[in-house]
Amino acid sequence: MCRWVVYIGQQPLMLEDLLIRPKHSIVKQVSERFIPGLYYGLEEDDVEELKKQATWINVHGFGVCWYTDTLTEFDPSIKGMLPAQFRTIAPISTDLAFAQLCGHTASKCTLAHIRDASFPPVVEVNNHPFIFGKYSFMHNGSVDSFRKIRFDVMRRIFDLQTVVQTNQYQSSVQDSNYVFGILGNTDTEHLATLYFAHLDIIRATRPSFGADSTDALLLALIETIADIHTIQFQHQVGPFTPGPGAERVGNALNLCITDGGVQMLVSRWRDSKEGYPRSLYLSLNAGEKLNRKYYPDLPAPTTSEDVNNTDVKIDSVRELVARHKPTQQGRHIIVGSEPCTRYVQDWGLFDQNQFLPIRARARVRRVSVHGSH
Repeated sequence: MCRWVVYIGQQPLMLEDLLIRPKHSIVKQVSERFIPGLYYGLEEDDVEELKKQATWINVHGFGVCWYTDTLTEFDPSIKGMLPAQFRTIAPISTDLAFAQLCGHTASKCTLAHIRDASFPPVVEVNNHPFIFGKYSFMHNGSVDSFRKIRFDVMRRIFDLQTVVQTNQYQSSVQDSNYVFGILGNTDTEHLATLYFAHLDIIRATRPSFGADSTDALLLALIETIADIHTIQFQHQVGPFTPGPGAERVGNALNLCITDGGVQMLVSRWRDSKEGYPRSLYLSLNAGEKLNRKYYPDLPAPTTSEDVNNTDVKIDSVRELVARHKPTQQGRHIIVGSEPCTRYVQDWGLFDQNQFLPIRARARVRRVSVHGSH
């Protein structure tokens, strides 16, 4: 059970203020859990499954991307912000290089991920986020039976690669060689590569979406999932696994895809016949409390604010958006597998199978995508 967090906003935020200083930062989520409201209203079997997942620890690697426009000062051909990256398999809580980096770096868009590996090896190239041009991609969950279907996924990527190369479409990978660009063996990197091959084709063939359209991001994900389902159906795995006891077998896709400034797509999604996706939370104002300019010493939340209770109802994303008020941090969004602050009133829990396309200077849009196949 991996964990991830993303910040995107009008104002920069110190990496240290997002990733290290908070009471429940991503660094602490290696072994600690804070999942308020996750079990509210669920059946006993669903609660037991989520509780089992909450016991897993995330010690198989760490990665962070932060968006910067530094290169634009030295190369006039480069426009906008691009992701810089730090990845390590060292224990992140004691990594001095990471601490120094976070203490001297700020960004308007930061993504971080701690990994619980589904299978070996534990190497840096398997750490999220994965970068495709200006885009970053990270994942909490799994593609079911990936070892069985990996070859067919690669073959599908190659088919799409042929389309891009033959038509000379603009590509998010070097030389439009998606297959060669895969450096590790994770299900996530293959899923991401398949996704960006679809996105590149959509952007080239459907100009009505515009160059930076959240509709294109969403359609590419739908087509990617459709490909995975087609392959899994052929192998009778994933949500197509036959027989008794297979009701909870399927894919779990809590995803974050962003270009760091204009658009982002996040999802809390699972396609098994039974069961709930892993936790995912949203905040529209926690950035103000995290920013040391406004709160040099983050005050401890009151008892009513620090609701460490998995069975109590907390706001949904819809309810959180409805009561949002402006903050000193400006417009911003933080999405995380767990809240990074303990001010529960600042956070909303994603609904089951909810997608959130987000575009700069636009309203947050909620999309429910059923996990049925």
